[in-house]
Amino acid sequence: MTSSHEEVRTRFLAAMGRGRLHHAWLLHGPSGVGKAELGRHLAGDFLCERNRGGGGEAACGACHACRLMAAGSHPDFLLVERAWDEKNKRHKRDLGVDQVRAMLDFLSLSGAESERRAALLSGAELMNAQAANALLKGLEEPGEGSLLILTCADVTRLPATIRSRCLLAPVRPLDDAACEARLAAAGMPADVLPFALRLAAGRPGRVMALLEPDIASALMEWDELTRDLGRGDVGRIQAWIAAHVRHAPHELIAETALANARPALEAPPPDAAAMDALMDAAWRLAAWPEEARRRTLNPATSLLAHVLALRVALRAAGREAARA
Repeated sequence: MTSSHEEVRTRFLAAMGRGRLHHAWLLHGPSGVGKAELGRHLAGDFLCERNRGGGGEAACGACHACRLMAAGSHPDFLLVERAWDEKNKRHKRDLGVDQVRAMLDFLSLSGAESERRAALLSGAELMNAQAANALLKGLEEPGEGSLLILTCADVTRLPATIRSRCLLAPVRPLDDAACEARLAAAGMPADVLPFALRLAAGRPGRVMALLEPDIASALMEWDELTRDLGRGDVGRIQAWIAAHVRHAPHELIAETALANARPALEAPPPDAAAMDALMDAAWRLAAWPEEARRRTLNPATSLLAHVLALRVALRAAGREAARA
């Protein structure tokens, strides 16, 4: 079956070949499905020397432009993503207006290698209001020979005025075979691969942290501790949280526990109150990474509270299921 990545690229190349390429493409879909990687491929197709005369073929990979793209040094391609906060050692929360204005200035210039320029705005939903307003003006007045590719994990967070000026292209999770191939190509160790594949759920980008041996080891231990959370050892769970919560990716911590609870969530107990409690506990744990990030809570304390709440709900659901 053709993947959505291939469908989008085929659509892009066909439009380019007809000379009807839209100036702004919005790739939207869940985080980790490879939207930014797909965006780089589209930009490479656009800038490839074989397509300068209006062709619609995939990048050749051999011309000077393609070699520059592969080296990450093409002067007519710009990647825009959240800036790194050196003081706090993390990415900034938003994409700022200065970044967007600089990108629009770049797209308004003449290309160094050809008349074409391409920019990739990664995580467009993270723009603050000023940045979104600046982008809107740029979308209304695109420069000749310019291509803007936006990626977005939650298209509903973008203003309708921006969505309406872009060509929307959905990007879906990969199937298991394609996801496994992507993870293996990235160098995922064989002993980690089955766990990574299960956790990725078709979104290989979300589990690339497992390439780091310490993180993989910690999360596989967490997987074992939460495999049967209703009967889990609270002392070991608390000790793991204290030791690893600050360096293990919060999204993967939450998803590991939720993946183990999924069978119970997909077969909810017959009692409505038990079902509501289970769903509420799962939802709160899923929201914990963002909660910890935005509210600067003590991540260990808040995670333990959510995990114990899910444990209680799972135990209650098990008792109700046994009575049914």
